[in-house]
Amino acid sequence: MSAVGVQLLVHDETTMIAPEDLPFAIDQLPDVFTSFRRVVEKSCRVRAPRAVPALVALSEGVCAEAEALSNTTMEAPDLIEARAAIATLDPRASFAVHGGRSHGLARMQRWFWETDCIARYKETRDGLVGADFASRLSPWLAIGALSPREVAAEIRRYETERVANDSTYWMFFELLWRDYFHFWVRRWQGRAFKASGVLGRTPCGAQDREAFLRWCEGRTGEPFVDASMRELAATGQMSNRARQNVASWLARSEGIDWRWGAAWFESQLIDFDVGPNWGNWQYVAGVGNDPRNRVFDVRGQAERYDADGAYRALWGALPRA
Repeated sequence: MSAVGVQLLVHDETTMIAPEDLPFAIDQLPDVFTSFRRVVEKSCRVRAPRAVPALVALSEGVCAEAEALSNTTMEAPDLIEARAAIATLDPRASFAVHGGRSHGLARMQRWFWETDCIARYKETRDGLVGADFASRLSPWLAIGALSPREVAAEIRRYETERVANDSTYWMFFELLWRDYFHFWVRRWQGRAFKASGVLGRTPCGAQDREAFLRWCEGRTGEPFVDASMRELAATGQMSNRARQNVASWLARSEGIDWRWGAAWFESQLIDFDVGPNWGNWQYVAGVGNDPRNRVFDVRGQAERYDADGAYRALWGALPRA
């Protein structure tokens, strides 16, 4: 970079809490999230987000070289195919995600300030259909277009200027969960991807490829699971409630290797993030940082969170009325 007169400065703003501000070393990260949260909320501050750097004017030669390289990359067959595949939004999709920082900022402005959805978040967060039951900021957070510290600062500003309640805290709480899994994968490294998990428990590990393929394609015969997997395949998105249920069904109910599910999510989710994805899969599979034996009753969950069957019908898992 110095050859073209540009200085590259790298800052770690992947997490809301800076790693150097933690009151313990990464290898001493608590095994349970609740212990982590209590210590961090008591003793850590959230740093202000860094200012957006000013763009440096580059020479015509450098710009021309960058454009040529970009054109060559974008003309690659796999990217052409990928762009064509996403050119038409599935009409059943609840939310359209457009890349770029400006779109992420616009989404945050709408969800916080134009609709006050954050003030109702704790009541709506288990939703399945619609654009605003959750913030939907995770795709921009995952690629770094938005910083979690920016979101935390916006929460604090909203609490100061509008209202502070359980819902605004819950948004902060979930950013802490995200932080925890980022630190978790730094602590455990390769063990984050092992079948036995970070604590060396006996995993569910059936290698049933046909059953796994039915799960991927939404053909299990379990309507809530099938609806969720069809939504994922069509849109690259899935609510948190649906993610927990399909993961539990695959790993716990069917006993299939949880790593297959984690890898499938990695290939499909537009908000894929290493720590949160693999950490949550271990969590649900019973091989990670969870003291409870977590098995979801997917039928009971469907009746609770999709009582009218709208979500299952939308994705063709139930016949329309």
